[in-house]
Amino acid sequence: MRFKEIIERFTLVSGFEMKDVSRFLPIIEDCKALFESRCGELSESDLRRAEHACAVYAFYRVSQMGRLDDLKSFKVGDVQMDVEAIGQAAQKLWESEQVNISDIIDFGGDFAFRSVRV
Repeated sequence: MRFKEIIERFTLVSGFEMKDVSRFLPIIEDCKALFESRCGELSESDLRRAEHACAVYAFYRVSQMGRLDDLKSFKVGDVQMDVEAIGQAAQKLWESEQVNISDIIDFGGDFAFRSVRV
């Protein structure tokens, strides 16, 4: 997976400016490693889908961090941001993205029932 592509998509999904993304790089790197461990060889179009999903997942993870420090809202320039609303939107976006990439990456639980032949 291409780190630069994931970062560019992260800025589009999150609304953060590129200059503000540097503080989230460790989280984005962790998400990239997770995705790489869960998918094998991908076609170019599937790779783009996986990179987008990785950016969405990173945004979801970042949005969850805001809930830990009791931050309710913050201001970016002239825009007031509500952390809870961002977290809910990020969660819905990630849930939707999981469905979109379920054919190439499985993010279900680690436990699965398998059929048994008798």
